[in-house]
Amino acid sequence: MNVRAGRVGPGFGAGAWVSARVVAQALELGVWLVLARRLGASGVGVLAVAMVLLRLGGLVGDWGAAFRGAREVASHGLASPVVVGLVRRRERVSGLLAVTWAVGALLVRPELAPMALVVLARGSGRDWMALGDGRRAASAVSPLMSGSIWSASLAFASAYGVGWLISLGLNRLPRGAAVSPATRIDPWYLLAGLADQVLISGDVVVLAVLRTAGEAGIYAIVYRYPAAWLTVVGLAVSSAVPAAARGARGRSLSRSEVSRAMRRGLYGGGALLVLIPPAVASVGVLFGPEFDAGRVALVILLLAAAVTTVSAPLRVLHVAYGRDRDMALVTGLVAVGNLGANLATVTAWGLTAAAVTTLLSQTSMFVFFVRWAHRRSDHGGPIAQPPATRLTTSM
Repeated sequence: MNVRAGRVGPGFGAGAWVSARVVAQALELGVWLVLARRLGASGVGVLAVAMVLLRLGGLVGDWGAAFRGAREVASHGLASPVVVGLVRRRERVSGLLAVTWAVGALLVRPELAPMALVVLARGSGRDWMALGDGRRAASAVSPLMSGSIWSASLAFASAYGVGWLISLGLNRLPRGAAVSPATRIDPWYLLAGLADQVLISGDVVVLAVLRTAGEAGIYAIVYRYPAAWLTVVGLAVSSAVPAAARGARGRSLSRSEVSRAMRRGLYGGGALLVLIPPAVASVGVLFGPEFDAGRVALVILLLAAAVTTVSAPLRVLHVAYGRDRDMALVTGLVAVGNLGANLATVTAWGLTAAAVTTLLSQTSMFVFFVRWAHRRSDHGGPIAQPPATRLTTSM
C-alpha cells in the first residue's frame, strides 16, 4: 500500500489528469500547425529530426521511470531506495545529455542549442512520481511561435523548461529518503523505451537522410494525427499502471481480465477508424497544400495507431504481470526489423514505405501481447515477477 496510507494528495483524478494532458497535446498540435505554415516542409523536417533525437535522449535520461518508477512508487512509496535512485540517476544522466546537446548544436546548428532544455525536462521530470502516488498534476504551456527555427527552438525550450520546473516542484522526495548501496536499477524499461521510440520516429530520420528534409517534414506533420491519438492512449496506459500493479500482487492473470482488456482495446481502435476520413481530408486545409502528399501515408499510420490502441490495455497487463526483460527484447527486435525495413525500402517508395513498416511493426507488437496474455492466463500459477515487490526487477 502507498506509504501515505492511501491518502490521495492534492491534484486531479485519473480522468481529469488525462483530460488536462489531452489539452496540452492539442496545444502542441496547434504549435506544429503554425510551424508548418511558417517554416514549410523543409524547416519542419529539421525540427522533427531534432525532436526525435531529443526524445531519444530524454528516454535515456528517464531510465524507464515512466512505467517502472510509477510501478515502484505504487508498491513501495516515494521513500523506496529504487525511487530515490531513479531520481538521482535521471538528474545526472539528463544533465550530461543536455550539455552534450548544447555543445553539439553550437557546432552544427546553433539555433537548436536552446532545445537542450527539452532533453533535460523529458529526462528528469517527475510526473511518474505523482502517478504512482495517486496524485495527478499537469501543466500545459502554449508558446508563441514566429517564422524561424531559432524562435521555434526557444519556444520549445521555454515550454519544456517551465513544465520541468513545475514537475519538480509538485513531486518532492520525502525527507531522509536515500539510496541503499545494494540498490540496483536495471535498464530493461530504458531499453524498451528507446526501442519503442525508434519504432515511432526512426522513419523520420531515415526519410531525412535517404530522401529529403521536405519529405521528412511532410511525414512528421501527418504523423501528428496518430501521435496525438497515441499520446492520449499512452496517458491512459500510464494512469492505469499503478492500479494494475497493486491489483496484481499475489495473484494470477485471469482469462476475464484478458477478455476485458481486448474489448476495451477494440472499442478504442474502432473509434479511431471512424476518424480516418475527416483526418485525411483536413491535412491540406490545416497545414497547406504542400502537405497533401502525405495523405496516403496518414491513412496507413492511422491504421497502425488503431492496432496499437487495441493492444494498449494488454500492455498495462504486461507491465503488471509480465517480465521487463521480455518487453525490452521483443520491442528491441521489432525496432531493429523496422529500421532495417525502412533502410531497404524508403529510398524507392518514400513516405508510403515508412508508413507500411510502422503498420507491420505495430502489428508484430500486437501479436506479441496477445500471445503473451493468453499463455499467461492459461498457465496461471504464481506470478513470475511480482511488480515492485522487491527492490529491483533485475533478472
